[in-house]
Amino acid sequence: MVTTEQQLKYVYWIVMALVTITFLSGINLPVLGVDASQYAAISMEMLDNGSYLEVFHKGRDYLDKPPLLFWLSSFSFSIFGIENWAYRLPSILFIYLGIYSTLRLGKLLYNKATGYIAAIIFATTEAIFIISHDVRTDTILVGAAIFSVWGIVAFLEQGKFKYLVLGFVGVGLAMLSKGPIGLMVPMLAIGTHILIKRQWKNIFRWEWLVGIVITAVVISPMVYGLYSQYDAQPDKITALSSGKMVEGISGLNFYFWEQSFGRLTGESEWDNGAPWHFFLGIFSWSYLPWTMIAALALFYKIKTSFKAIKVSEFYTIGAIFIPFIALSFSKFQLDHYIYIIYPFIAILAGNYLNQLAQKSKGTFLVWIQVLIMLVLLGAAILIGEFIFVENNIIYYLTLGVIIAFTVASIIKRKQLHLVIMATAGAACMLNVYLKTHFYTNIAEYDAQLVATRYVAAEEIPFEKQHVMGVSSHSFDFNSRHLSTYKSNFANLSEEYLDGTSFLISEKLYRFYEVKQMPCKKAYKIGFHSPTRLNMPFLNPETRDESLEYLYLVFF
Repeated sequence: MVTTEQQLKYVYWIVMALVTITFLSGINLPVLGVDASQYAAISMEMLDNGSYLEVFHKGRDYLDKPPLLFWLSSFSFSIFGIENWAYRLPSILFIYLGIYSTLRLGKLLYNKATGYIAAIIFATTEAIFIISHDVRTDTILVGAAIFSVWGIVAFLEQGKFKYLVLGFVGVGLAMLSKGPIGLMVPMLAIGTHILIKRQWKNIFRWEWLVGIVITAVVISPMVYGLYSQYDAQPDKITALSSGKMVEGISGLNFYFWEQSFGRLTGESEWDNGAPWHFFLGIFSWSYLPWTMIAALALFYKIKTSFKAIKVSEFYTIGAIFIPFIALSFSKFQLDHYIYIIYPFIAILAGNYLNQLAQKSKGTFLVWIQVLIMLVLLGAAILIGEFIFVENNIIYYLTLGVIIAFTVASIIKRKQLHLVIMATAGAACMLNVYLKTHFYTNIAEYDAQLVATRYVAAEEIPFEKQHVMGVSSHSFDFNSRHLSTYKSNFANLSEEYLDGTSFLISEKLYRFYEVKQMPCKKAYKIGFHSPTRLNMPFLNPETRDESLEYLYLVFF
């Protein structure tokens, strides 16, 4: 099983072409889900109000997330217009930065072959395909974090000052995207390696002071904005995203401590009761089709590293295990929180596969990948034949391509680079189908998106579009304008209501007996969260029973 670097280079570029096609197939999907649509709406509002240092959402102070995603998306809107793909474009570019940085760090720590395999693995994990269209702050964070670690490690290993600059710019960008975790992961990666290798001189390098200054300069616009919006106004009352009203909140303390470390110490009010093993389950599916290889690579790394400390690297150990453990004990956990460690896992997986190739071993892994490709094939069939059955040519093309790659892997099982390409290609093809069929159908159950179509058809002016009892992120962004929120119908005269539309929660629709009011039309629109899919929804026979409902009323 001999694999040359040149062969892997060709495979890398073929896979990157397939990855690009996959990204493009979903780049113009409707922006769905609470988080993504909220961030898109904030970016749209930022473009409209021109307030880049102080962030607002529907005219109210917004403190929950750092501003980099909003800055980049609003800038993209200013060039290309307010479009779904324009919102996603800057974040997808950061994914490419992450892929490139994974390649370079893998090459630096091991060899070129490891770098190519690592980049392929990272680029074709299910997690990356998902966050390429479900764009959140983590999409930028993942790319910026691996970029920062590559830069700093390159500085330590090669001594070139430009890499120090790049590394700490990366730290700043990571902090601007998600907060202190953008600093902690690079620190843990570098610190773990230095401590285990006993490179004491590297602790006290004067260049670290330069790096701190670089990062401080990068994040300074955000720091100034937080101070001026909150700390400089101690009497201000701020509504947090949880709905809690707080007087005199410190934006700087919230950013640097409470929102991140407060979830470990219990100071943060966010707690979703996730168990300590939550991320193990997330990893099992979100790292497909490479989950088994990654798990074996992690075991191999632990087993071999401490037997040969002098020649081993521990950057990846520090970047993977310590953040994973810390995040597992956080009181609030979501799927995408651990994606930041995925490029580092890819590097270990790349090295593991390359080691097996050099020893002409690893045929057993080929059969594991064949099994996983059959699982991907089964997923496509399940979706196409049972969940959303109206299929097009892409469905049959997906089945044909995955079958072809599976057969090729069996025939060419002694050529690892071809098995890697087949696995990556099968993952890409499945995700093209998911983006063009599965998620397209899911979008029809975003009631707010559907409501914008009715409102547009009725030609309701923006200023007469209202919501009540609804967090209207998706409605606002997909209508390309912020709606007016009303908490109730008190003091709303018939003259005011005439010509308006109201998107109303089912609870308030029944409470106010809206159907008894002088409305012209009313639509009952089924809703299911695209980020909380469950079996009752996926089963067509029980789907309607699993839906919640919003009501769109025209007066």
